[in-house]
Amino acid sequence: MRVGATIFNQNYGDWDRYEAEERGEAVPPRPAKADREIFNEELNLARIADDTGFDSVWTIEHHFTPYTMVTNPLQYLTYVAGITKRVDLGTMVTVLPWHNPVRVAEDVNMLDTFLGPDREIICGVGRGLGRREYDGLSIDQAQARERFDESIQVLRELLATGRCDFHGKHFDIKGLRLRPQPDRDLSPNLWCAGGTDQTVEIIAKHDVRPLIVPTVSLDIALKTARRYQAIRAEHGLPAAATKLALWTYVAETEADARAGAEQYMVEYAESALRHYELLGDHLGGIKGYESYGEMQKMLRQDATPFLRGFFDSHPWGTPEQVVARASELAESFGTDELMFIFKYGGMPIEKAEKSMRLFAEAVLPELQKLAPQPMAQRAAA
Repeated sequence: MRVGATIFNQNYGDWDRYEAEERGEAVPPRPAKADREIFNEELNLARIADDTGFDSVWTIEHHFTPYTMVTNPLQYLTYVAGITKRVDLGTMVTVLPWHNPVRVAEDVNMLDTFLGPDREIICGVGRGLGRREYDGLSIDQAQARERFDESIQVLRELLATGRCDFHGKHFDIKGLRLRPQPDRDLSPNLWCAGGTDQTVEIIAKHDVRPLIVPTVSLDIALKTARRYQAIRAEHGLPAAATKLALWTYVAETEADARAGAEQYMVEYAESALRHYELLGDHLGGIKGYESYGEMQKMLRQDATPFLRGFFDSHPWGTPEQVVARASELAESFGTDELMFIFKYGGMPIEKAEKSMRLFAEAVLPELQKLAPQPMAQRAAA
């Protein structure tokens, strides 16, 4: 099984200042810790991953808040490609409704050209949830589902063949040819995160494999993965492996690991709650986001399960404990790759690097020995 590392670039300590500024209050013009300092620090996580045997380095796309600050993951990974030698690179995710899918295909194809024959670019995509991001990019969030549906078709065709003819509501493409010309079918490198039944339906029927980023509970993510496999079977498609993102914190003793994991995983969950405005009531009125509206209702009643969810279910502890929990999750989800997040919330970079190096020494080799089967294949055996 493959094991990757994911870089988020959060400025967690800036949330209070950011939200006060958003409310129109007088605040300092800049965060206490500069955004660019965080970028420069976290690039070293990519170097550590490359040097210590990880298979891949991933990053994410978000805009405008301290939640994560990578605004163009493919641009970011192009820089990472230049400071690393052996790791594959992946987006977790590029949010398709915020982009022209032709440009996404061009950027993936160009980065693949730079990487050469021994390294891969894995294009994870998704639909996006943040109101601030849709508004800031002047995109109607009510159109997100249909824009995503068209975009995934355009992107998959271009990655598969380097050509596209498509006629839809949002994109009208005739006789398009990518340059530089692709030298192979890149569509197996297309993966998608889906948190709603509608998105799962779209990616399953278009034979795009599931990238699981459990911003909700792992139990809900597992149910969604099972739904995806069922839809694939209905369309006559074979079972598919998943890629699964997990938060982790590793220390020599369980007590030290508990202290770090509990503080920083809860901080991360709080930052997600604030970024996505999950205590609000706006999502239920947006087409395609009704299920998130129901989640907002539950969170307004009690957000504790969400805030504790990462700490309560993700792998943290001594190396032996992390191996055991991560192995269990890999088997449950039928995954061919786990992508671990090592720095999140207000965690200092020194603690993240220490945890990551201990993981690389004592956890990584054990996980790379695993070979989980896709969940539907296992169920049929």
